[in-house]
Amino acid sequence: MVNELNRSSKLRKFTGISDVPTESQVYEYFSRYEPEIYCNIVNSILRKFYIPRKTRKDTYIVDATPVECDINILSKYITKEHLKKLRLKFGYSNSKGYFIGYKVTIVLEKTTRTPISILIHPGAPNDSKIFDEVLKELKRRRLIKPKDILYFDRGYFSYENYKIGINKYKIIPVIFPKEIFNINKFQDQMSYSLMIYKNKNKIEENKKLTNHLQRLLLIKLENWKEYKPVRGIIEDFFKAAKGAFGLGKFHSFTDKSMYKNIYLALLLTAIVVQTGFKTKTQLQQLAEGRIEFQPPKNKNTKNKKDNKQNNENTKTPNKTGQQQLKIKLKKAFKTLDSF
Repeated sequence: MVNELNRSSKLRKFTGISDVPTESQVYEYFSRYEPEIYCNIVNSILRKFYIPRKTRKDTYIVDATPVECDINILSKYITKEHLKKLRLKFGYSNSKGYFIGYKVTIVLEKTTRTPISILIHPGAPNDSKIFDEVLKELKRRRLIKPKDILYFDRGYFSYENYKIGINKYKIIPVIFPKEIFNINKFQDQMSYSLMIYKNKNKIEENKKLTNHLQRLLLIKLENWKEYKPVRGIIEDFFKAAKGAFGLGKFHSFTDKSMYKNIYLALLLTAIVVQTGFKTKTQLQQLAEGRIEFQPPKNKNTKNKKDNKQNNENTKTPNKTGQQQLKIKLKKAFKTLDSF
């Protein structure tokens, strides 16, 4: 970061930084506060990009990604006791295999592409087990309200999670179903919560709201393939965070430094996205380092030129002594002859 600021005057003008700090000053600032304070700083800055409205139904996208700590587990055997001192854990993911690090869960607002909640878990706990924790954090910070829609991938699939989302938090948890999903079993699981009968004056109102949420959820689950592009938004956000700011792996060896790097990478990604990188193409350009908004090259013209050259090269020359037919050209007339 310091090298890029010193190198580019346009970047200094864009960020409003006249005096670039040294590397030692940056490290000193990072070590000054605890990770919890950094979490509050990041959330307060991101809150400026998104303000929830009471009269609008908001849509959120939830997903998690593994973040690896730069510890070589192949060259040296790492014991569990040593990891316990570092407050680290082993995890497993389909993309990384076995690794030492964290699982970062992000709740992304669909319209503004703003991460409104960041949860970090050591290792790689199952997504379905942290479903309630994610919603509990959103409710604690008053970021969700009844009838909001939250999209989850298949890792959060569970009949119990559908029930928790509707009965406990009054939201529509669109968890993409697995092959074992059964509509009859889903309807049997959707029973009323005992909390409905707590207030006798609102029993019928709460029942109507629960039935309404169940119908909306069932309609979305029957057509869940139509919402794959919505789920793809957060995947593009993760690609940009990994490609541009190195979210996938950090050269850190303690839990405090990992937490700070994760918060910083997500904060920088969110700030850059708010400057105009909101479409799928723009997020891919950000992940690849192409930030000039150059239009994609027309591949058809290039293919036509290549095909033309290939056709010219593949023309077989006439054999020596080969008899060629002489074709006489027809005489061109400028005027029509009279009949």
